[in-house]
Amino acid sequence: MSGMAGFQALKAAGVSIVALLDRRFSELDGGAGLKAKLANTHELKTMQNNNGQLIQQPAISVYCYRVSVDHETRPGWSAVGSVDGIPRIPLRMHFLVGAFAGTVEEELLWLGLAAQVLESESILTGPLLLPVEQQPGVIVDPWLPGDTVQVVSDELAVDSMSEAFQSLSTDYRLQLPYVARVICIDGRREQVVEPVGTVAVRVDKVAP
Repeated sequence: MSGMAGFQALKAAGVSIVALLDRRFSELDGGAGLKAKLANTHELKTMQNNNGQLIQQPAISVYCYRVSVDHETRPGWSAVGSVDGIPRIPLRMHFLVGAFAGTVEEELLWLGLAAQVLESESILTGPLLLPVEQQPGVIVDPWLPGDTVQVVSDELAVDSMSEAFQSLSTDYRLQLPYVARVICIDGRREQVVEPVGTVAVRVDKVAP
Protein backbone atom coordinates (compact mmCIF):
# COMPACT_ATOMS: atom_id res chain seq x y z
CA MET A 1 0.00 0.00 0.00
CA SER A 2 1.02 3.57 -0.53
CA GLY A 3 1.71 6.11 2.17
CA MET A 4 -0.98 8.10 3.90
CA ALA A 5 -2.21 11.59 3.10
CA GLY A 6 -3.70 14.42 5.11
CA PHE A 7 -7.22 15.82 4.86
CA GLN A 8 -6.08 18.10 2.01
CA ALA A 9 -5.63 15.06 -0.27
CA LEU A 10 -9.03 15.31 -1.99
CA LYS A 11 -8.36 18.91 -3.00
CA ALA A 12 -4.79 18.02 -4.00
CA ALA A 13 -6.03 15.15 -6.21
CA GLY A 14 -8.41 17.46 -8.07
CA VAL A 15 -5.72 20.10 -8.53
CA SER A 16 -3.28 17.44 -9.77
CA ILE A 17 -5.71 16.12 -12.39
CA VAL A 18 -6.37 19.62 -13.75
CA ALA A 19 -2.63 20.42 -13.78
CA LEU A 20 -1.90 17.24 -15.75
CA LEU A 21 -4.52 18.13 -18.37
CA ASP A 22 -3.27 21.71 -18.68
CA ARG A 23 0.35 20.59 -19.00
CA ARG A 24 -0.42 18.19 -21.85
CA PHE A 25 -2.77 20.64 -23.60
CA SER A 26 -0.01 23.25 -23.69
CA GLU A 27 2.43 20.76 -25.23
CA LEU A 28 0.21 19.84 -28.17
CA ASP A 29 -0.06 21.81 -31.39
CA GLY A 30 -3.56 22.97 -32.18
CA GLY A 31 -4.55 23.23 -28.53
CA ALA A 32 -6.20 26.59 -29.29
CA GLY A 33 -5.63 27.82 -25.75
CA LEU A 34 -7.57 24.92 -24.26
CA LYS A 35 -7.62 25.06 -20.45
CA ALA A 36 -8.94 22.72 -17.77
CA LYS A 37 -10.51 23.82 -14.51
CA LEU A 38 -12.19 22.38 -11.45
CA ALA A 39 -15.83 23.36 -11.81
CA ASN A 40 -18.59 23.66 -9.23
CA THR A 41 -22.33 23.37 -9.86
CA HIS A 42 -22.72 27.11 -10.45
CA GLU A 43 -20.05 27.10 -13.12
CA LEU A 44 -21.56 24.10 -14.88
CA LYS A 45 -24.94 25.84 -14.96
CA THR A 46 -23.78 29.28 -16.09
CA MET A 47 -20.21 28.77 -17.41
CA GLN A 48 -19.27 31.73 -15.24
CA ASN A 49 -16.64 31.77 -12.54
CA ASN A 50 -17.25 32.84 -8.95
CA ASN A 51 -16.78 36.48 -9.97
CA GLY A 52 -19.54 36.29 -12.53
CA GLN A 53 -17.16 36.42 -15.48
CA LEU A 54 -17.62 34.13 -18.47
CA ILE A 55 -15.16 31.25 -18.55
CA GLN A 56 -12.97 31.50 -21.62
CA GLN A 57 -13.67 28.81 -24.19
CA PRO A 58 -12.56 26.26 -25.21
CA ALA A 59 -12.43 24.74 -21.75
CA ILE A 60 -12.45 21.33 -20.12
CA SER A 61 -14.43 21.09 -16.90
CA VAL A 62 -13.59 18.63 -14.11
CA TYR A 63 -16.64 18.34 -11.87
CA CYS A 64 -16.50 16.13 -8.76
CA TYR A 65 -20.05 14.93 -8.13
CA ARG A 66 -19.44 12.19 -5.57
CA VAL A 67 -16.93 10.90 -3.04
CA SER A 68 -17.23 7.29 -1.85
CA VAL A 69 -15.35 4.90 0.40
CA ASP A 70 -13.10 2.38 -1.34
CA HIS A 71 -14.36 -0.84 0.23
CA GLU A 72 -11.75 -2.98 -1.55
CA THR A 73 -8.81 -1.49 0.36
CA ARG A 74 -10.53 -0.47 3.58
CA PRO A 75 -9.96 -3.81 5.40
CA GLY A 76 -6.23 -3.59 4.67
CA TRP A 77 -6.00 -0.02 5.94
CA SER A 78 -7.99 -0.98 9.04
CA ALA A 79 -5.44 -3.70 9.74
CA VAL A 80 -2.61 -1.18 9.40
CA GLY A 81 -4.41 1.21 11.72
CA SER A 82 -4.81 -1.45 14.37
CA VAL A 83 -1.01 -1.76 14.46
CA ASP A 84 0.11 1.87 14.50
CA GLY A 85 -3.00 3.39 16.06
CA ILE A 86 -3.76 5.77 13.16
CA PRO A 87 -7.25 5.41 11.60
CA ARG A 88 -7.45 5.80 7.83
CA ILE A 89 -10.24 6.13 5.30
CA PRO A 90 -9.55 5.26 1.64
CA LEU A 91 -11.72 7.28 -0.73
CA ARG A 92 -12.71 7.36 -4.38
CA MET A 93 -13.37 10.68 -6.10
CA HIS A 94 -15.96 10.40 -8.87
CA PHE A 95 -15.86 13.20 -11.42
CA LEU A 96 -17.20 14.18 -14.83
CA VAL A 97 -15.05 15.59 -17.61
CA GLY A 98 -16.88 17.89 -20.01
CA ALA A 99 -15.95 20.19 -22.90
CA PHE A 100 -17.16 23.73 -23.55
CA ALA A 101 -16.62 25.20 -27.02
CA GLY A 102 -18.42 27.09 -29.75
CA THR A 103 -19.51 24.03 -31.77
CA VAL A 104 -20.37 20.40 -31.16
CA GLU A 105 -17.46 19.35 -33.35
CA GLU A 106 -15.02 21.29 -31.18
CA GLU A 107 -16.46 19.88 -27.98
CA LEU A 108 -16.05 16.33 -29.27
CA LEU A 109 -12.51 17.14 -30.36
CA TRP A 110 -11.41 18.49 -26.97
CA LEU A 111 -13.25 15.77 -25.04
CA GLY A 112 -11.34 13.19 -27.04
CA LEU A 113 -8.08 14.96 -26.27
CA ALA A 114 -8.84 14.96 -22.52
CA ALA A 115 -9.64 11.25 -22.68
CA GLN A 116 -6.33 10.60 -24.47
CA VAL A 117 -4.36 12.40 -21.76
CA LEU A 118 -6.07 10.62 -18.88
CA GLU A 119 -5.73 7.23 -20.55
CA SER A 120 -2.05 7.79 -21.34
CA GLU A 121 -1.13 8.92 -17.83
CA SER A 122 -3.62 7.21 -15.56
CA ILE A 123 -1.18 6.86 -12.65
CA LEU A 124 -0.47 10.03 -10.66
CA THR A 125 2.53 9.71 -8.39
CA GLY A 126 5.70 11.59 -7.44
CA PRO A 127 5.81 15.09 -8.99
CA LEU A 128 2.37 14.58 -10.59
CA LEU A 129 0.79 14.76 -7.12
CA LEU A 130 0.86 18.45 -6.30
CA PRO A 131 0.71 20.33 -2.99
CA VAL A 132 -2.15 22.76 -2.35
CA GLU A 133 -2.67 26.13 -0.78
CA GLN A 134 -4.54 25.52 2.47
CA GLN A 135 -4.90 29.25 3.10
CA PRO A 136 -3.32 32.32 1.48
CA GLY A 137 0.45 31.94 1.62
CA VAL A 138 0.34 28.53 3.33
CA ILE A 139 1.32 25.65 1.02
CA VAL A 140 0.67 22.13 2.30
CA ASP A 141 1.91 18.90 0.73
CA PRO A 142 -0.40 16.10 1.92
CA TRP A 143 1.45 13.36 0.01
CA LEU A 144 4.11 10.98 1.19
CA PRO A 145 6.71 9.18 -0.96
CA GLY A 146 5.03 6.23 -2.64
CA ASP A 147 1.53 7.73 -2.68
CA THR A 148 -0.31 6.84 -5.89
CA VAL A 149 -3.67 7.89 -7.32
CA GLN A 150 -5.10 5.98 -10.28
CA VAL A 151 -7.52 7.71 -12.67
CA VAL A 152 -9.74 5.29 -14.59
CA SER A 153 -12.99 5.49 -16.52
CA ASP A 154 -16.06 5.03 -14.35
CA GLU A 155 -19.31 3.23 -15.06
CA LEU A 156 -22.29 5.59 -14.90
CA ALA A 157 -25.65 4.64 -16.34
CA VAL A 158 -27.42 7.06 -18.69
CA ASP A 159 -30.26 7.39 -16.18
CA SER A 160 -27.81 8.32 -13.43
CA MET A 161 -26.17 10.90 -15.69
CA SER A 162 -29.55 12.43 -16.53
CA GLU A 163 -30.51 12.54 -12.86
CA ALA A 164 -27.26 14.34 -12.08
CA PHE A 165 -28.06 17.10 -14.57
CA GLN A 166 -31.66 17.31 -13.39
CA SER A 167 -30.38 17.99 -9.88
CA LEU A 168 -28.18 20.74 -11.33
CA SER A 169 -31.22 22.30 -13.05
CA THR A 170 -29.25 22.67 -16.25
CA ASP A 171 -29.34 21.25 -19.75
CA TYR A 172 -27.64 17.92 -20.34
CA ARG A 173 -24.07 18.09 -21.59
CA LEU A 174 -21.90 15.29 -22.93
CA GLN A 175 -19.59 14.12 -20.15
CA LEU A 176 -17.01 11.39 -19.57
CA PRO A 177 -17.21 9.76 -16.11
CA TYR A 178 -13.97 9.01 -14.26
CA VAL A 179 -12.93 7.90 -10.81
CA ALA A 180 -9.70 8.68 -8.96
CA ARG A 181 -8.66 5.97 -6.52
CA VAL A 182 -7.41 5.45 -3.85
CA ILE A 183 -7.11 8.71 -1.92
CA CYS A 184 -6.29 7.65 1.63
CA ILE A 185 -6.78 10.20 4.39
CA ASP A 186 -5.16 9.48 7.72
CA GLY A 187 -6.74 10.34 11.04
CA ARG A 188 -5.10 12.23 13.83
CA ARG A 189 -2.78 10.20 15.99
CA GLU A 190 -4.07 9.74 19.51
CA GLN A 191 -1.88 11.28 22.18
CA VAL A 192 -0.13 8.67 24.24
CA VAL A 193 -1.19 8.94 27.84
CA GLU A 194 1.47 8.26 30.40
CA PRO A 195 0.60 5.21 32.47
CA VAL A 196 -0.43 6.02 36.01
CA GLY A 197 1.01 3.87 38.74
CA THR A 198 -0.60 3.30 42.10
CA VAL A 199 1.64 3.23 45.14
CA ALA A 200 0.32 1.61 48.28
CA VAL A 201 1.73 2.82 51.53
CA ARG A 202 1.29 0.78 54.65
CA VAL A 203 0.86 2.75 57.81
CA ASP A 204 1.15 0.85 61.03
CA LYS A 205 -1.20 1.93 63.71
CA VAL A 206 0.64 3.32 66.69
CA ALA A 207 -0.78 2.42 70.05
CA PRO A 208 -1.66 5.42 72.22
